[in-house]
Amino acid sequence: MNKINAILIDDELSARENLTYLMTNFCSEIHIQDICSHVDQAVLAIKKQQPDVVFLDIEMPQKNGFQLLKEFEEINFQIVFITAYDQYAIKAFEVSALDYLLKPIDIDRLVEVVQKVKEQQLLKSFQPRLQVFSENTKKVTKISVPYKSDYAILDIDQIVCIKADRMYSHIFYAKGKQYTASKKLSYYEELLSENTMFLRVHRSWIINTALIESYSKSDKELLLKSNVNIPVSKTYKDSLEYKLGM
Repeated sequence: MNKINAILIDDELSARENLTYLMTNFCSEIHIQDICSHVDQAVLAIKKQQPDVVFLDIEMPQKNGFQLLKEFEEINFQIVFITAYDQYAIKAFEVSALDYLLKPIDIDRLVEVVQKVKEQQLLKSFQPRLQVFSENTKKVTKISVPYKSDYAILDIDQIVCIKADRMYSHIFYAKGKQYTASKKLSYYEELLSENTMFLRVHRSWIINTALIESYSKSDKELLLKSNVNIPVSKTYKDSLEYKLGM
């Protein structure tokens, strides 16, 4: 049987390594042509390698999965989206007849998806369904972040705040828990842009306004639940006070 040529795209090293391992050991039908960490690299690889299928992480820094697809006038390869969205958002894939893998990737689910890829070497009329999917995924209520050797699934409304740390972000969670993700703060600002609870108050901080305990206008400082103190910069002061009805 001819091998199915595939390109893998994910900005997280651990995710790329995990998917490569699973495919190598459980999906003998797949031949991995290339592994990419960002959209620009992936666009070049797809145009050069002409894969049968692309395993594509949706949310990546700078450019996301949908922006990658816009680089092609014609989608002549199958697409398997990789996502950390919750089950409600996953319905968007099913309604739009798209294949998907939910992080952390389940072996049985991966085998099932590869079987579908085998059965449909090329997806027809694919592009019109992308907009439907893109709109529906705005309803995300959970996110996943790498934690130890696995992923932690976080309820968005329990995120207290997020702090920038160069190429990383520190996520302050309910009950004093904290997680570190290998994504910039701008990634989370875009991801949470449809959720009115979240607001940027400093170049290094995004907060959950529903979890504010107090705000000092004179000190330009917020106190959030879990006893987290956040500075408020002059740039974002007016938008915060408007949000708080001041």
